[in-house]
Amino acid sequence: MIRPLMSRFPARKKALAVLAAVSAVGVAAAACAGGSSGSGGKPRAAGSSSRPSSSASSSASSSGSSSSSATDGSTGSAGTSGHAGSTTPGTSGSANGPSPSGSTSGATGGSTSPSGSSSSTTTPLPPVPTTPGYRPPATPRTNADVDCSTAKCIALTFDDGPGPDTGRLLDLLRQENVPATFFVLGDQAQKYPATVRREYAEGHEVGNHTYDHKDLSTLSAAAVQDEIKRGADAIAATGIPRPTLVRPPYGAVNKTVDTYAGYPFIMWRVDPLDWKYPNAVRVADQIVGHAQPGRIVLSHDIHKTTIDAMPSVIQRLKQQGYTFVTVSTLLKGVNLQNGQSYFTRPASMTGTGEVQGQMQSPQSPQYSQNPQNPGYPGGGKQTGGSTGSTGSSGSSGSSGSSGGSGDPARQTQH
Repeated sequence: MIRPLMSRFPARKKALAVLAAVSAVGVAAAACAGGSSGSGGKPRAAGSSSRPSSSASSSASSSGSSSSSATDGSTGSAGTSGHAGSTTPGTSGSANGPSPSGSTSGATGGSTSPSGSSSSTTTPLPPVPTTPGYRPPATPRTNADVDCSTAKCIALTFDDGPGPDTGRLLDLLRQENVPATFFVLGDQAQKYPATVRREYAEGHEVGNHTYDHKDLSTLSAAAVQDEIKRGADAIAATGIPRPTLVRPPYGAVNKTVDTYAGYPFIMWRVDPLDWKYPNAVRVADQIVGHAQPGRIVLSHDIHKTTIDAMPSVIQRLKQQGYTFVTVSTLLKGVNLQNGQSYFTRPASMTGTGEVQGQMQSPQSPQYSQNPQNPGYPGGGKQTGGSTGSTGSSGSSGSSGSSGGSGDPARQTQH
């Protein structure tokens, strides 16, 4: 019997077995490759451990928007996932969709508004007072019944007090039956409340010189109102009626002060510069030498030499026929308007003490030139002007902030 061919050649049989094994490995490898690539293959699972390519990360960080949830680092424009070997046509640059235009979040630790603008805060202006600030004294002051349209009136005013010597001045005024107007500082009223009460109790008028003598023309609108209010509060806290006459320190006002203060301003026409020249004789001569009917006289009850000058002032002016009145009595019949400055009684309303006396000329420089004030003729507003040893001074035609003595450096104590 003939044996099969293969069994007769054992070496060939072994070679064929090896060839079959190699063929099997090749088929298996081809099958594996077909399962992971090609047009019909599935993309890599999302849980792949492959890291995003550097180009994908760079594209994501430099694109117009980014998000902290875009952990796959994909780029939408190319439609290619950041994971190697996967394809996601039409995918966005962020796994959760694009961020709002112009906004950033996540790694940047914050966000900006879509417009990219930042809001700024501005302090709103306080309301403009519209009701009249001035009210006549509820209780008439000494000589309140005097008619200054016929009488030869003059008003003595004292600023910056009370001070240590104010009581001595009050003794003199009571002895001579002379009323005055005291423009009191709020912080001084807190130091001398009994003196403020005495000023009012003895028939004088008490006005407001602000709380602590700040230059109102350098302050904001709110600060102007605060200075005046605090001064009035401190004066009223002494137990007297709240003052409605206001004198700005240095006579310094501007448009802000005019608009927001809420009161008329009582200025002056005669200034002896008693703060600058502490000489009683000189102070008395300056006041008497520049006195005219209807004028307001400025001085300071915090200076001893000023109080020393007052006996001579009172006696000499009485001899000239003057009647002493408070500011409210002097300006009675004048429609005092908020934000306007008043230096003297209007010429057309001022008496001379004579039945047929000749009136002062309306063109005289001592009269405030403000067309909004009844009886004040001509041009613009004079502010803080005064008449001293060199005659009439001050800034005319504006509401500027020059000092009451006309000194542009404002080295004054008004």
